[in-house]
Amino acid sequence: MEKIKDNQGSPSGINRKQFLRTAGSTALFAFLGIHLTGCDVTSSSSSDDREPENGNDEDSAVSVDGNIVTLNLDADSLSALRSAGGWMLLSQASVIAVNIDGTLIRAFTDVCPHASCRDGWGYSNERLVCSCHNSVFENDGTFVSGPAGRDLPEFSVERKGNVVTITK
Repeated sequence: MEKIKDNQGSPSGINRKQFLRTAGSTALFAFLGIHLTGCDVTSSSSSDDREPENGNDEDSAVSVDGNIVTLNLDADSLSALRSAGGWMLLSQASVIAVNIDGTLIRAFTDVCPHASCRDGWGYSNERLVCSCHNSVFENDGTFVSGPAGRDLPEFSVERKGNVVTITK
């Protein structure tokens, strides 16, 4: 087998077949848009839910402990949930949270009952819409239209001041 040579003409230690395997895999991942590092946060607002590494007030914004998700609404990253009509997709917790009336917050799974899409959610006119196949749900999780055919599962929510506890 022919060895690949570096720019000085000396063999680099891998053959053409090894090079093409490695380069081909990398090109395929890039073409398909697959990242080699995972993203654990997807936010539907302009705020970022990721916990910063420098340790400010946002590192306690969202905490997940098993099936308990705790939100600290005092954190700037959750400001969308402080007012009526505000909502967020909290991918690291697999939750969609919606502020219904300025006080009441409801929480739902981020997995659409139709095709298990998780990151294509929108919220407007008091309705959640999964943009994968346009399934529509009321802000109480009731199925309205689209291929989902059933209600969006809702989680239990308890609010004490600006601390929201969601039990999945």
